[in-house]
Amino acid sequence: MVTASPSQPRTPLPPDAPSAALAVDIGGTKAELRARAGAADSGVVRIEWDAPGRPRAPDFDDDIERLDAAARRALRAVGATRPRTAVLALPATLGAEGRVSRWPGRPSWRGRRPAAELAARWNTAPLVRDDALLAGYAEARAGHRTLAGLLYLGIGTGVGGAWLPPRPADTPPEGPDELRPCEAGHLVVRPDDGPLCDCGQYGCLQAYASGPALLRAAEARGEAAALAEAADACALAVAAIGELLPFATVVLGGGVGATRADLAAALSARLPRRTRRGSTLPEVVPAVHGTAGSLAGALLLALSAGPPEHPSAPDAAARRGGADTAATTRTLETAEGDPRT
Repeated sequence: MVTASPSQPRTPLPPDAPSAALAVDIGGTKAELRARAGAADSGVVRIEWDAPGRPRAPDFDDDIERLDAAARRALRAVGATRPRTAVLALPATLGAEGRVSRWPGRPSWRGRRPAAELAARWNTAPLVRDDALLAGYAEARAGHRTLAGLLYLGIGTGVGGAWLPPRPADTPPEGPDELRPCEAGHLVVRPDDGPLCDCGQYGCLQAYASGPALLRAAEARGEAAALAEAADACALAVAAIGELLPFATVVLGGGVGATRADLAAALSARLPRRTRRGSTLPEVVPAVHGTAGSLAGALLLALSAGPPEHPSAPDAAARRGGADTAATTRTLETAEGDPRT
């Protein structure tokens, strides 16, 4: 079992060792990591913050140690010992110096600097981007029409959003910063009688359409009513955003959005009632990357940023039989050695 005390961080990775691109998607209930060097791909290394039957209080220092251990495991899988470039996908709000100013999902992260903590361990300063922004970037590069603009909604533990402005040609964006992140989940859709959101407001989209909100509503009023409320809240949000920002495509991703075809269908059915008469309705489509959009976007950015990879990393992976694993989606054990799926 691999363990490390928060007060005794691991030895920093050597700066001249074989390297790889590293993507890290950090969520409120889990984190996923993926490394790539040449044709060698680690697959997904997953951390469940809470093991089944063993809930634990969120702890920033412990989370960082587990992320570091998982990163080293992913890097070893492709014959590397350090990240050439690293990208963190985060749903948290960041303030000055990369400090987390708000994240209800991991409250112990508030006031802490995750990128700086990991940079000290990896000898590489990670790039940090909004998780929905990276997911929207991956989707915009996955074949969706982008000429008239695209809105990405990531519906999972929370609800995030990203918008790609209309383009002069139907071509994918070159980088994630061509999109704009938006806090779609905290757009208030029913201010007078809506449920309380974890942000402190009433009637946010996230209070209706996130995974936890759907579960609560289904237990209280039944599955059909919960779906109808979530779809109507999504339609109100899409219509409101559409009055301010132009887009012709709505992509639904995240653990709920990408897996609930009934939610996409119900949203499409409600849009005509929630948009102005004569408006052109956007097409609602599922995410090509499914639930892995943020990780896919983080990997795209990590591969495109930074210096060329160390030449020995793909060679070492090839010698171990990993010469062509770019398409793998297998899940490795977590860094602590527990098999988690």
